Amino acid sequence: MIERARAMNWRNSHVSNREIKMRTSLFAVAAIVAASSAIDQARAADRIPAFDILQNCNAEVANIGTEKIAGCTKDETDAKNELDRSWTQFGTSDKQACVAESSIGGAQSYVELLTCLEMSTGEFLVGKRQVLR
Repeated sequence: MIERARAMNWRNSHVSNREIKMRTSLFAVAAIVAASSAIDQARAADRIPAFDILQNCNAEVANIGTEKIAGCTKDETDAKNELDRSWTQFGTSDKQACVAESSIGGAQSYVELLTCLEMSTGEFLVGKRQVLR
């Protein structure tokens, strides 16, 4: 009888150890996946996204019909050049939010991205005040 009780305790503790190991393994995998996702997002915020200026401008001109492609591509190129100069000045969370916002609906615009980033830091308002003076 004592031996049977010991066997039952061993079986119960053995199952518990297995469960603990499984839970620990699942937790470790979940933590690794979450960490790698965070790293990917941080890396994405470290570089300016690659938008197709010509495709965006063709779609914009087709939808609006009032702007010439040359004007649109110049605005987009100017915005991208400004982003090249000032990208590191913006915070990671602002970059992530603005990249997502500037890509809504499939259109990807450097002008919208730059405007969003400037508005998130207040630079847009400062620049407007200087122009208005």
